[in-house]
Amino acid sequence: MAFDGCTSIKVPDTARNRSWLGKMKAALRVTGYPAAELMTLVETGTRALLGAVFGPPATGETDYARQLLHLLGPDMLVLTDRGFDAGPFLADVAATRAQFLVRLTAARRLPVMARLDDGSFLSKIGELPVRIIEAHVTVTCADGSRASSSRNAFASCSARSARCADRRGVRRARGLPQPGTGS
Repeated sequence: MAFDGCTSIKVPDTARNRSWLGKMKAALRVTGYPAAELMTLVETGTRALLGAVFGPPATGETDYARQLLHLLGPDMLVLTDRGFDAGPFLADVAATRAQFLVRLTAARRLPVMARLDDGSFLSKIGELPVRIIEAHVTVTCADGSRASSSRNAFASCSARSARCADRRGVRRARGLPQPGTGS
């Protein structure tokens, strides 16, 4: 599953549309046409649309995404981009018991509660326990130039995988041998 939003849907510049959508702010005051924001929840493998909501862009992506949370369940993995890494929103997603993987904003600095053997670490966003995974991505462009970035992502520890808060639980959940025991 993935949340995805779009704010570039232009609608006719009528008094009725301006009254509920307004106009987006731009460098030279406002845009020429009112725009609607669309938020969708899609199944990423089949691209099936599970739900969609829309309205004024001023409302914000996470507020629209919250209206789609009732469609999530404990057997789902939700992917989101860095615009969705707000603590209260993630707590709402976790309350659905869905797992999630979220790209974090570059400015977010989280405390390291425990380091794991695979290089990830346990942390918290607000009161929500999370596992932080750092991924280094290098892209080679058509002209041969390379772009590199580092991004942090995390997955929640739901009630069914609460053991992930300790190293032995993480290793056991993955079927890996326990350090020092050979089993």
